[in-house]
Amino acid sequence: MRLLSENIKMSSAIKILIGSALLLLASCTPSDELSPGVEYMPDMYRSPSYETYSVSNLDGDSINEMSARLPVKGTVPRGYYPYSYPNTTEGYELAGEELTSPFAMNAETVEEGKVIYGKFCIHCHGETGEGDGSVIASGKFPAVPPTYSGKLKDLPEGKIFHSITYGKGMMGSHASQLDRNQRWKIIHYVKTLQNPDLEVAAVEIDTTTVDVEVAEIIEEVIEEEVEESHKH
Repeated sequence: MRLLSENIKMSSAIKILIGSALLLLASCTPSDELSPGVEYMPDMYRSPSYETYSVSNLDGDSINEMSARLPVKGTVPRGYYPYSYPNTTEGYELAGEELTSPFAMNAETVEEGKVIYGKFCIHCHGETGEGDGSVIASGKFPAVPPTYSGKLKDLPEGKIFHSITYGKGMMGSHASQLDRNQRWKIIHYVKTLQNPDLEVAAVEIDTTTVDVEVAEIIEEVIEEEVEESHKH
């Protein structure tokens, strides 16, 4: 009986000792002044911050390397096409006079442009470019876009590209949503809305190169068969 009493006292003493230790740890002043002390799974509610303009290696260690540095003077980033026409009335007019599509207009580019038009333009300009898209039909838009069969019928492709790049009137810029190639493909399709009778060339396939490649493959196969026959 006495032994049981001593064990209970010892167990209580151990619990008190552990509790005191935990209380002492919790009350210690942390090195991080923003830390509340002992935390259970802190990453669940205090996400780690990222060092601005730095990158990390595979181990998660921060590397002192600027990731948003300006390009070297006189250079442009790979894949970036500088646009030299300013967002001014003069730039708009100049783009109309000088800027033309660098791509051949054919059935393929028109079809691709139609798909992109359906994703980014149709809701305002409408399926046929009559300014009767779903946004306009709702009656909540303050202005109706000009039609491609009317006011915009003779609008040069350079001005259309300029408008998509910077925005025009109630339309905002689409430069961050559509790259250079996508803008030109949309314009190829818009030109068919401006002029429904416009004849679009079929996609031409150069069969000469294909024929040469096929002939080379056939020649290699024949040579391999001849070599195999000699071995046997």
